[in-house]
Parts: sequence; structure tokens; C-alpha cells
Amino acid sequence: MLDTDMTTETDRESPFAFDELFFSRTTDSGIILSGNSVFQRVSGYSWDELINKPHKIIRHPDMPKAVFWLLWDTIKKGRPIGAFVKNKAKDGRYYWVFAIVTPIENGFLSVRVKPKGALFQAAEQEYRALRSKELSEKLSSDESARLLLGRLQELGFREYASFMSAAMCEVLMERNQQIGREEDKSISLFKKLMAFAKSLLEKAEDIYRIYEGNEYVSLNMRIHSAQLGDEGAPLCVISNNYTAASKEIQGTMKRFMEGGEQVAQAINEGLFLVGTSKIQREVYDEFTKENDGEEKNGEQASNQLEMDHLDQQRQAYAVKAADGLKAIAKQVTQFQDACQEMRQLVLGLEVTRIMGKIESASLSAAQVSLNNLIDDLGIFQRDILDGLKDINMASRSINATIEQLLNETA
Repeated sequence: MLDTDMTTETDRESPFAFDELFFSRTTDSGIILSGNSVFQRVSGYSWDELINKPHKIIRHPDMPKAVFWLLWDTIKKGRPIGAFVKNKAKDGRYYWVFAIVTPIENGFLSVRVKPKGALFQAAEQEYRALRSKELSEKLSSDESARLLLGRLQELGFREYASFMSAAMCEVLMERNQQIGREEDKSISLFKKLMAFAKSLLEKAEDIYRIYEGNEYVSLNMRIHSAQLGDEGAPLCVISNNYTAASKEIQGTMKRFMEGGEQVAQAINEGLFLVGTSKIQREVYDEFTKENDGEEKNGEQASNQLEMDHLDQQRQAYAVKAADGLKAIAKQVTQFQDACQEMRQLVLGLEVTRIMGKIESASLSAAQVSLNNLIDDLGIFQRDILDGLKDINMASRSINATIEQLLNETA
């Protein structure tokens, strides 16, 4: 009988379990210095074939250059990064990981978990499309990275950091479910924080669009008052007052938007650090078990140096994450102050609107169009105040969730 299975090794997955974790340490140029038994077994290489070799020995040709460009750009700046990565084993089989790469002195640590979830499935599709475009259009790495970042924005992620934090959250929650663990409360709380932060930013952007849509109200009022001659002089004074108030709002708007961005960035960073610390702790525990035995079958025994690297960084990230939570609470308070300042400025426009309403009622010409402008100003005030009210609710929710997280991680 003929073998009808036409699947080649390159179409097969090199399997590993959800409860297994990869580890490797490299130089700052990506040369492998050490790793754990899971890395060696799933990659299919012997230790002699891995040690002192470039980490790209396991790079899969399906991977877009953009991902590695972002990875190197981030870690060379001293910041950790997470990414979905498709690797290639020695025999041609593939395996997917969510890789967390962190800088240390003179090199990098990498811990990897088996990914699952909607974001992972989306990444597979996006990588396939981007890699095809790279090859057909001969894109450079940075050109491809710009396309990837643009695509992430289309999918609702403001920047790569927000995507990798969402991916970290999904991967850890899915992994706990796969291995039968209880839900991790701290990760669930961070997921809530991310939702609140997204709502906060969306509302802030709505307010900014409302402001932009009413930017020319004062100009139109001045035009109308000029057309009315002496009769429109009082209205000219009112429009000048509105212009002054509007400029003050514009200055506050910039701080307002920056404050919202800082809150969201701090939440993303906190989640990623907490998740990294948790994974590193697990790898450390596995390293400890491996280190209890002697070197077997030519495998490299884990050594105390690697455990020290992991544990020192894990502790540092845990402390940084806790400090980050307190910083988020402080930033939210500052953001609420900016919101209150914005509210007072908008309420101050009410006096201008009422005076304009009174003056327009006494004018014989162009009254309808002036009334429309003044009515627009009223709508502008109402919409901004409603948006600020929603933002205040989101801010309160963020602070309450942070308090829960601090209690959870205490």
C-alpha cells in the first residue's frame, strides 16, 4: 500500500507541553552561552551544536524580518520585549513560542512559553502576509517594521508595547487554563486595568476631536461681529474672550492627552514586568530541579550562574513592577487634576456663551446664524463635560484596581 501521508518534516510541529519552559542566555551579539534541557530537546540540536553558536541557528524562514528588527531595537535600548516567534528545529520541524527577551550585563536572557489564544492566531496570519510582502517587494527590516507597527494600529494597538502586554496577558491566562491552574488574580486585574486605560484614552481622544471640531467658533463669531459694524462691537469682545479661553484649553489639552498616554504606558509596562517575573520564577524553579542532578547523556547541567542571573532579574522586575503600580496611581491622580482643570475652563465658557446669547438676541441682523454658533458652543461644553465625567469614572476604576493589585502582590 502506498503511503498517502504527504506531510513533510517542515510541515510538522516539534512538540512541547504547555507546562514546559525554554531558557537561554546569549552574549550581546546573540551567541548562545547556555540553556535548559527543554530548549535543547525541542530544538533537536546537541549542546555541542548550540553552545557558542548564533541564536539564529533556530530561526525559521517564515518569520518576518520586522519582528527581529523590533526585538533588537528594543533590547539594545535596555528594555525587555515579548514576541510570538516561529522557530525551526534541526530536523526541519517548527515550533512556536512567546519569547520574552530581557537585557542583562553583557548579554540577554530569553524565556519562552508555548502560546495559545486569539492574538497568537492573528499573529500567525499577519506574519504570513508580512513575510510574503517582504519577499515580493524586497523590503528592508525597518521598512517591514513600519508596516507591522502600522498594521498593529489598524488592529487597535497604539504601539508595539500595548500589543506585547496584551499578548503576555493572553498567553499566561491560556497557559494556566491548559495546565489546570487557578486563575492568576494579578494577571486578571491587570487585564481589567488595560481595559480601563483603553477606555480612558478613547474618551480623551473623543474630547480632543470635539475640541478640534469647535476650534473655529471664535473666528466665526469675530467674522459675524465685523460684518455687523458698531452693532457687533459687544459680540467682538465676547468672541475675544472665547478665543483667550480656548487657547488656555488648548494648553491644558496637551497635558491632558499626555497624561492619558502615560497612564496607559505605565499599565502596559507593569503588566509585562509582572508576567516576566512570574515566568522567570518558574524557569528558576525548573533550573533548580535540573541542577540537583549530574550531567547526563552529554546534556549540559544547569549551573548556579544561570540561576543567579534569572533570580536577580526576577527580583528586580518584581520590585520595579510594584513601584510601577504606585507610579500609575500617582499618574492617574495627576491626570485627574488635568481633567479638573479642563472642567473648570469649560465651565468658564458658560459665561461667554450666555453673554453671547444675550447680545445676539438684541441684534437685528444675522441673528439665526449667531444663535447657531452659540448653540454649537453649548453642545461643545456638554460633550466635553460628559466625556470628562466618563474619564473620571475610568480613573477611579484604575485606582481601585491598583489598590487590589498592591494587596495581591504584597
